[in-house]
Amino acid sequence: MHGLKLRDEFLGKHLKGTAIEIANSRNSGAVQQPADKFLEITYPTADLLRAIDSVGQSHGRPVVLIGERGMGKSHLLASLHHALKSPEVTSNWLDQWDSRISARPALRPSMHVISESLHRQKFPSLWEVLFDHHPRGPEVRGMFKAKGTDWPGPDLIMELVNHTPTAILLDEFQTWFDGLGNDPKAPHRSRAFGFIQVLSEVAKEVPDKLVLVISVRNGSSDAYQQIHRVSPILIDFHAAGAPEQIQRDRRNMLLHRLFTNRRHVPVDAIEKSISVHVSEYFRLLSVPAAEQDRRRDEFLQSWPFAPHLFQLLEDQILVASDAQETRDLIRILAGLFKSKGESQPILTAADFSLEDDDSGITALLDSVANEAHRDLREKAMRNQTAVMDSVANHRESIPHLRQILPALWLRSISADNQVGADPAILHADITHEKVVDDNSFQIEIAGIEENGFNIHRDGKRLVFRREENPQAKLLQAARNDRLFQVGQDLAMLAKVLRYAFEGDAGSTGLHRVLPLPRAWQVDPWSQFSETDKPAAWADLKIPVLVVPEDLDKLDLTLGRFLKDHLQTRRNTVRFLLPRTGTTSLYQDRDLLVMARAIVKAEEWGSSFNTLKLRYQKELAEVLRGRFTRFAILSKWSFTDSGACRFHLEAVDAQGTKALEAIKEQVHRNLFVQEDFEELVVAAAGEGKSLGSLLRELQEPRPNGQECIPWLGEAEMKDRVVLQCARGNIAINLRGSEFLQLLPGETPASASQRLKSRLVVTGRQLDEVT
Repeated sequence: MHGLKLRDEFLGKHLKGTAIEIANSRNSGAVQQPADKFLEITYPTADLLRAIDSVGQSHGRPVVLIGERGMGKSHLLASLHHALKSPEVTSNWLDQWDSRISARPALRPSMHVISESLHRQKFPSLWEVLFDHHPRGPEVRGMFKAKGTDWPGPDLIMELVNHTPTAILLDEFQTWFDGLGNDPKAPHRSRAFGFIQVLSEVAKEVPDKLVLVISVRNGSSDAYQQIHRVSPILIDFHAAGAPEQIQRDRRNMLLHRLFTNRRHVPVDAIEKSISVHVSEYFRLLSVPAAEQDRRRDEFLQSWPFAPHLFQLLEDQILVASDAQETRDLIRILAGLFKSKGESQPILTAADFSLEDDDSGITALLDSVANEAHRDLREKAMRNQTAVMDSVANHRESIPHLRQILPALWLRSISADNQVGADPAILHADITHEKVVDDNSFQIEIAGIEENGFNIHRDGKRLVFRREENPQAKLLQAARNDRLFQVGQDLAMLAKVLRYAFEGDAGSTGLHRVLPLPRAWQVDPWSQFSETDKPAAWADLKIPVLVVPEDLDKLDLTLGRFLKDHLQTRRNTVRFLLPRTGTTSLYQDRDLLVMARAIVKAEEWGSSFNTLKLRYQKELAEVLRGRFTRFAILSKWSFTDSGACRFHLEAVDAQGTKALEAIKEQVHRNLFVQEDFEELVVAAAGEGKSLGSLLRELQEPRPNGQECIPWLGEAEMKDRVVLQCARGNIAINLRGSEFLQLLPGETPASASQRLKSRLVVTGRQLDEVT
């Protein structure tokens, strides 16, 4: 943009605050810098020139700067410091601006300058500022202590300034004064009240030796009233004046503060680059021909920002907020220029980006204290998403969506009756170097209005309002990725998935359904509670691990998982798998939106309970139909995961019925009774305990043998009892009795009798052989 350069302080990734520090421990404060360096970023506003003139020798009164935070009092105070301490450097600076200064202020000879920002309450007594920073301060401090008065009198102040003429500049005086206590034993406020009168009177009586300048926020405080008695010179940042001159002065100051070379860019080059925008602005807003020259001059003065953007920020945004005026405005404009300054010939409200915090939005939101106004940005973003989701080919049919919505949002946080925007100004906002066809723009506006559920008509004006459809609000929150960066949506998706298969049985069921997390191959367990981690699987429920994605190399992947992440009970696991070709559970946008809707409905309370139940039901139904296969270990190799093999079976049933179907299929198709009998008889021959046998069955068989599926502790004990009832083995029940088939007894009746006797669990199993 014509080589326009931001000052170095605005070039970092994060914009620094523009607050002026008078002094600090790093020696980088405004009065600690060389005068020429500080004055280089200073524009000679009418207030500044008047202040410099007020501390000249031709005046004999204290000077008071009145203005709220962020309006430039500290900057002006620092400029006075340099003018009083370095008049030659200040004179050279004024020479550079000579063509723009109508009445040049007279500078007095160099003085000893004491500048202090009092807001940190370092000084309980104001005279300590003088004693600490004046060449003769220590000596006069001793004289004061010897006198024993409540505060130094005029004679002691004269001792100081006769020795060395002094200027005292006190920033944040009102903040300091209001923070003083007035305890009878330590009446700091009363003493400060008396001492400031002494300083004021001496400054008035001997203006060639003492200059006093203070800054306050308003003229109604006690801090100001004592100085007011000597009729100080007021520099009031809120004072009325010629509106056009004040506006011109202010904008020139802002542009000089932002850019190193703004005043050196040729006017004709600016005029040429913004000609399309200006002419369209005049046409769309029907600017009378008689006013066009004046308005064109405003565009040239305000460049690279459009004057209607300045007006919007100054007259509406900053008035609608608790913004610190100039300070915040500088940060907002710097962020906007960094974001779009190189790509646009002129910057308007349409160049802010709702999604990009670096476009000046962050600085703008930081300056807005009204929560209702802040909420509108989120609503605007949700509306943007709604339009994109609802309008097919929105990039072609609504190409300026990301420009129109920010402009409308900005114009909807106004404090006055003109909240919102006429479509004509929005049309002008999005016009830069190319004309936007009227018909195309009307189509865009219609599409945005129809699908933006927070956009309302107020006569001809469009406006964002807070009222919205609860369902639309919920869905738009669900589509906002920034609201779910800590994984609440993934946790809810897993929670609903678990419920979809466990149902109300939950903790009492035979199965433990564990939806594996997104990083399941690396860190499968950290997101589970302690009661669900493998170390707590002592209750011997059958773990059903839900794999979130389709697997290309199922045997290798699941084998490696068992090797890396399960040290025991590897043979007990069932893997529930999604349909072939499905995307990862945690990357399916539709599923995530439903899970997020549930999260937000819970967060927002009972008024959203109906929607919460609705989306829980819908999500559970989708998830039940998504998982149609299961895998169970067939052959195991600890040394080579690629040699592991799994049975892969289809599941026709859904939800809790799917778990029953898996159980039946394992019993019917995968459990080989002969292998089990052989293992049980061998264990009997070796004198193994029942507990040892059950633990062995929970682990894969070695040497590539076909694994015997684990059916759960109760089922496995029943099958051992069945071998006893058939006469294949006998059971020594903890040394108290032998369980075995009796002569003439049928296996069926023996089984019923033996089951009633073998009622042992836990450690007792190791006492049964």
